[in-house]
Amino acid sequence: MTIESASPRPTLRQRVSLYPGQFIGAMVMVSLGPLLDPLMRDLDVPLSRGGVISALFFVGGVLGILVVNCVMAKVSVTRTIVTGMALQGVGLVAGSTAQDLWTLLPALFVAGLGGVFVNTICWIWLPAHVKENMAAAALLMISFFALGMIVTPVVLGIVMDAGATWRWILVAEGGVSLLAASFFAVFPLLDVTGRQNIRPQQLSQVVNHNRGLLLAIVVAIFMYTGAETSFNVWLPKFQIDVFGASDAWASLSVTLFWIGIIAGRLIMVPLTKRFSPSRLLLVCAAILAVMAVGVALAPTLATSMIFSVGAGLGASAAYGLIGSYAGHFPGWYSGVVSSLFVLGGSFGCALFPYIFGPLASAGGFRFALAAVALPALAFGALSFLIHSRSQEREPSG
Repeated sequence: MTIESASPRPTLRQRVSLYPGQFIGAMVMVSLGPLLDPLMRDLDVPLSRGGVISALFFVGGVLGILVVNCVMAKVSVTRTIVTGMALQGVGLVAGSTAQDLWTLLPALFVAGLGGVFVNTICWIWLPAHVKENMAAAALLMISFFALGMIVTPVVLGIVMDAGATWRWILVAEGGVSLLAASFFAVFPLLDVTGRQNIRPQQLSQVVNHNRGLLLAIVVAIFMYTGAETSFNVWLPKFQIDVFGASDAWASLSVTLFWIGIIAGRLIMVPLTKRFSPSRLLLVCAAILAVMAVGVALAPTLATSMIFSVGAGLGASAAYGLIGSYAGHFPGWYSGVVSSLFVLGGSFGCALFPYIFGPLASAGGFRFALAAVALPALAFGALSFLIHSRSQEREPSG
């Protein structure tokens, strides 16, 4: 939670750690998809339980958000992200030694716990220091996240086809995380002044300020991250099981999904100056829903890949657009809303990919992937509530 902004215009050095933090967080998160098939085969995990691998990672993230906001407010933002990156690195290296599912899960839990420290701090930091055109600033920051999502699957597909195992990949990513912890110590973020641990009565103040907008933000991001993470985690295995794709081609499908996302975000940045974020959010939701069904029902691998790009275009700006509404809350309220935003997103990341496994096992992969359209339609519907409760106006220019 924050009281005030420390500086109206932070320098590049004071904010530079935001960007590699987003990239590395994306690298680790998106790896769950390309690594899912070899993990399940090596550790003899049935399809119905495949979702638990990503679920424990994101459950660790949920706990991490609570720790950052309820325990670590007196710790500087730089120390928090250094601690988080170190925990992520240790968890990944420990996970590389797992001999079965039940020894892998605690390690991924620790990695998820640490990784979310960085993401939570980024979303606390941004509304505290950026008060003009918050939507564009949010889209810029998460473009680095998108870049990690694009590059990582391609690299993983190539190295796995060349013979690299999931164990060595986890070791490499753990090492990158530990190196990043050192980088963050050398290039500290401008601190957020006046942070306090959230207490129930303070949370009640924020809820009562604009209950409808807060609820819409949290539920919308829950739905959006559920849809997006289902693609991130399950799309490669979908391509392998349905079309017999190689590791490289299966991983490329996630890259294409994220190429669509980053292209869409670049398109959306100038559009935020002409249209309200809620209107853009509705368009994103509609495109994502249609394209998700297209990916699921595609007759060939090539067609599925094309629809994956379209799904990325639909998903593109939703995270930043929804998160920008934290700026509609005054003072320290915005920090609390940002934290609840990340918390709601983490619940979506944990729940929807977990549900996907039993759905695919019972109804088939195509049915499960088509069902991703439902949360997309849900956050699209919520854009109307966001529009009315925020009392926003269309930008003048």
